Amino acid sequence: MLVGFFFISVSCSKDGDKDPNFYHLPYRTGLWISPNKKDTLEFVSSSSLVRKGYYYSREEYRYSIEDNVLFITALYSDLSTQHPILKVEGNTVVLDNMYVTTGLGENSGTFIKAP
Repeated sequence: MLVGFFFISVSCSKDGDKDPNFYHLPYRTGLWISPNKKDTLEFVSSSSLVRKGYYYSREEYRYSIEDNVLFITALYSDLSTQHPILKVEGNTVVLDNMYVTTGLGENSGTFIKAP
């Protein structure tokens, strides 16, 4: 009976790693790509992020998530940018304040988890 319980608990935790939830670290870790493939976020660990693509060369950051906000800090800096998490649905996340715009332009970014 004890062996059965152990098997079920291990099985459930492995399924949880595949649960499509941006807030769950094992799922968040990896590559997230914008629909136009011009921007990528690679969550390397619980605090390390790499951004690269058409608009950015390879840039490394520290990050944290607090109360539905992604905080990104450039390495060797204390300045942090805030990116409200607008939507999390399946393998997609929408982050606000991802692009520099003038005036009232849309600056959110949609990212899809790479397979």
